[in-house]
Amino acid sequence: MMIKNKYKVLMRKHALQGVLSGAVIAALIVLISLDSSHIQSHNNALGILFTEFPGLWLVLLLPVLGGFGGYYFSRKLISVVQNRDKKIKKEAGLTRLALSFINNVLNNNLDEPIEQKEGEDNDLTNGLVDLREHLIKSKSEEQMRRIEDQQRNWVTQGLAQFGEILRKSNDNIEELSYNILRYLVNYVKVNQGGVFLVNESKSREKFFEMTSCIAYDRRKYADKTIKWGEGLIGRCALEKETIFITDVPDNYINITSGLGDSNPGTILLVPLKTTEQLFGVIELASFRVLQKFEIEFVERTAESIASTISTVKNNIQTNKLLRETQIQAEKMAQQEEELRQNLEEMRATQEESDRREIERKGILEAIDTAAISTEFDIDGTLLSVNENFLNAFRYKAEEVEGHNIRIFFFKDDADSLSQILSDLNKGQTFKGRVCRRTKTGEKIYLFSTYSPVIDHNGDVIKILTLENDVTDQVKMEEALKNSKEELGMLLEEARNEVKEQFKEVEIIKVRNELTLEGALDAIITIDKHGTVEFFNAAAEKLWGYGRSEVLGQNIVILFSDETAQNIPFVTKLVTSGEPKVIGERREIPIKNKFGEEVSVLFLLSEAHVGDAHSVTAFIQNIEVELF
Repeated sequence: MMIKNKYKVLMRKHALQGVLSGAVIAALIVLISLDSSHIQSHNNALGILFTEFPGLWLVLLLPVLGGFGGYYFSRKLISVVQNRDKKIKKEAGLTRLALSFINNVLNNNLDEPIEQKEGEDNDLTNGLVDLREHLIKSKSEEQMRRIEDQQRNWVTQGLAQFGEILRKSNDNIEELSYNILRYLVNYVKVNQGGVFLVNESKSREKFFEMTSCIAYDRRKYADKTIKWGEGLIGRCALEKETIFITDVPDNYINITSGLGDSNPGTILLVPLKTTEQLFGVIELASFRVLQKFEIEFVERTAESIASTISTVKNNIQTNKLLRETQIQAEKMAQQEEELRQNLEEMRATQEESDRREIERKGILEAIDTAAISTEFDIDGTLLSVNENFLNAFRYKAEEVEGHNIRIFFFKDDADSLSQILSDLNKGQTFKGRVCRRTKTGEKIYLFSTYSPVIDHNGDVIKILTLENDVTDQVKMEEALKNSKEELGMLLEEARNEVKEQFKEVEIIKVRNELTLEGALDAIITIDKHGTVEFFNAAAEKLWGYGRSEVLGQNIVILFSDETAQNIPFVTKLVTSGEPKVIGERREIPIKNKFGEEVSVLFLLSEAHVGDAHSVTAFIQNIEVELF
């Protein structure tokens, strides 16, 4: 109301000013016109002025026109001012709206609505509404990203810590299972957990054996087995897929789970598998519902657990094979020593046999000094015999004189005697061992020399014989022959046994090398001088060298100079004659073919077979892939 009164006063003022201005102008025009000498010469100058200049009547209308003009100008001015005020008020409202929105944004109060009059539509208001919706959406997305980042960081940190636990894994499956399960139960904040690993009975039937169990932060010792394919453990193993149950009956665990008497709200079973093999199932129970990222974390850790269990089992099997090989080698060394002793004893026996043979030869030479001699004609009729003959054949002189020598031969030897006589009649001398028959029918062996006596005409007139009784020698030769045959058989058996033992050792060696060749971990064997004797496929992959590039080389080429000089474990390994650090797992940097250093876990084992000494290194790549 006050503004309207102010506007009315202003219009009156401007109208009055217009009237006054028109009156002043009209008066000035009249006065200027009266200033003319022609007009001033008349007494009634004003009348004459208006008579001669009737247009001056219009001048008298100037105050009225001025009043109307002031009033019209005032109306226009007020209209302009009013429009400007409205616009200013509108802009001020929009400014207050914008400031209010900015304050809400600064105060993180995006839920406060933007006040908009009904029917009002302008770009700023619409823009603020759109901006508010965009900021709300961005805030929601930011919160989701923050939550996802927190979950991702949680998983990353968990995997890193879990990788440290796996790096410290030893050759004890039960202890490894407990450390893994304790970490998962604490990190995921569940109430119970169990690790069931695949095992085989003597009949090659598979079953699940609980190797670790934790309930309410306490370690449980349970000797529990589950048949293959039985319950959820068996189902998870057969399907090789994660099983997550949120609706668990009160008696569910007692029926199909092996975690005790509690009644959790959710059950999570994750298979421990690699791309090729299933090693077991890990089971977690909680009163709360696990989130998706927690389940994914357990699944990712399950892959690392399976790989580590595979490595530990391979190490256990490899160590077992190495121990068996060492035992076999020691047994072979013992057998070789026994065989060497047997051969020395056989050699001594052979020398003793040779000595006895020499003695027997001396005996035969002594017998030759008391030889048996006879004379018979060309048809074999005896002419004379000496005393040694009679003693040898158990005859008296009168019993043999005039008889043919055939009576002293066996029927089987009749043909050979006829041949001898035929040759003697031809003037040929016979010398050899013959078998004779005594008066009692016994066999005696004589070394005989039959010499024909030829007259001056070249005719054979009689035969002279000189014979030695070699029956004892023949018997000794037969005994020696039998002894040699037995000795030869013993030597042949010993040779065959050694060959079979060497074949067995070679088979064991080949089998062990094939087993070591297929191991997932890198395996290297060096001799006592540090020369590489074995370099498996996993070692080729880890270092990037081909086997032909490493075998026969010193192991120092697999480390950088700094590592070989500054790390005592490596210094002792590459230095010949230095005692090695055996049985302790160490994290050591190696240098591959491309000059890159890679951190690995080293474990050394040594073997002594006789004078031979070798060291075997088991190397595990400890890089953990996170995302």
